[in-house]
Amino acid sequence: MSVQNVNHSLFDEQGCRIPFEGMRKFNEISMSYYKINQPKINFEEILSNSQKYANVDSNITAESFEYTCVELKKKIEENFLLENLFKGVYIPFICPKSSSEKDLGAELEKVALPQVASSFKAAYPHLHCNATLQGSFQLSGRLSVSPNSRYEGFIKTHKDKTIVGWYFPQALQEYDIASQSAQMKTLPIHKGLVLSGGLDTAAALVGSPGLLVNENDYPPVLCLSALKHVDERLMLCFKSYGQHLEFWGMSQMLTPKITQVSEQWSGGLTLFAPID
Repeated sequence: MSVQNVNHSLFDEQGCRIPFEGMRKFNEISMSYYKINQPKINFEEILSNSQKYANVDSNITAESFEYTCVELKKKIEENFLLENLFKGVYIPFICPKSSSEKDLGAELEKVALPQVASSFKAAYPHLHCNATLQGSFQLSGRLSVSPNSRYEGFIKTHKDKTIVGWYFPQALQEYDIASQSAQMKTLPIHKGLVLSGGLDTAAALVGSPGLLVNENDYPPVLCLSALKHVDERLMLCFKSYGQHLEFWGMSQMLTPKITQVSEQWSGGLTLFAPID
């Protein structure tokens, strides 16, 4: 599929990527069984959580945070191929500039995941957040950026800039991990639009800790598809366990040679820009 040959939005009326030939998707038309409720957008509260639990620069104001996000939204909505992204669930986030940890896996394991846990436990003291990799697998020294994800741009900016933006957690729901990555080849090059990874998704959960808390429906598993583990059988994700929040390295293998396509798995897209 070539972007040049498309004359309609690449996303449907629910903000989900419309599949094309070669993409593996659980349902051609999603049954929307696994749901995230669109939260009310509160930039002040998200910024407060991010400054308190993720050490975001205290000089950043809610006004500048909101302004940058609104400008990003306007630019996406000017592109008819991408405008329907905002018909799905969209979450503003703010991600602090890089910590002293230079390794991608170490930063996720030692910095971002504990920040998610602190924010979640403060908001839901009666629930638990298990923000460590389950089993004997490790993150430090084991992660790289997945090809085609465009996530290199996020990591490069993150090294010395605070990042703000929008997280679209259900844009790629029901696709297998390979298709989530492959579809990026057919998205128009739009500055700051990348496949969602670990630091941006963690930042979204720090700012909006109740994202996967859903008392009436089952929420999806949030795949961190821009990240690749050295053990290619694994996919990294955040998932709910009841109302609790957990981080997992799950096998994506249905058989030794065939990867899983799950109704519950959801890849995300991230739209970002530096704020300082």
